[in-house]
Amino acid sequence: MWKFVKSALKKETWIQCDDCKQICFWGRSNVGKSSLLNALVNQKISYVSKQPGRTQFINYFQEEDRFIVDLPGYGYAQLSKEKIEEMNNWINAFLSQDKSPKTVFLLIDSRTGITKIDEEKINFLRSINLPIHLIYTKIDKLNQREKSALVKKHNEYLSSKLLDDSTHSFLISSTNKIGINELVDFIENNIFN
Repeated sequence: MWKFVKSALKKETWIQCDDCKQICFWGRSNVGKSSLLNALVNQKISYVSKQPGRTQFINYFQEEDRFIVDLPGYGYAQLSKEKIEEMNNWINAFLSQDKSPKTVFLLIDSRTGITKIDEEKINFLRSINLPIHLIYTKIDKLNQREKSALVKKHNEYLSSKLLDDSTHSFLISSTNKIGINELVDFIENNIFN
């Protein structure tokens, strides 16, 4: 059973472990991170809010030697510009300096696809050599034509080298449980194995 361990931001509060495995979930504010985390572990571990920018700390959830790390969303928060910049600096430091083994799942709203700020985050993650996978959320909001367009656009990103063959992608609906089992299987077999 997963349990909340702590909230952190500054380096001295991070959970440091060489022999544990961390999966980090990151994405724009209101992309559906909390809903996904709850669906992924089949229990309510994360507070779901309609208000963007609710997660303002690095939140750790643990089951044995495995950690889920919920990172604050980017792009919007009802905070001062200085506070947002400070938070972003700590997240970037956590991702680039924390030595605990980690894989990042970047959540993308399927209705908008990869935005400019998402591209910046992908480039940042690639520059620090972290394994990255994409989760297109809220897939239930798209009709078949829109889903096809999303897949086509994703394939263009593969061709343009923004993404590479090691980047897996998932089409997910936390509400309707679409793609959840495939994501769980991938995590269990490729990261938490």
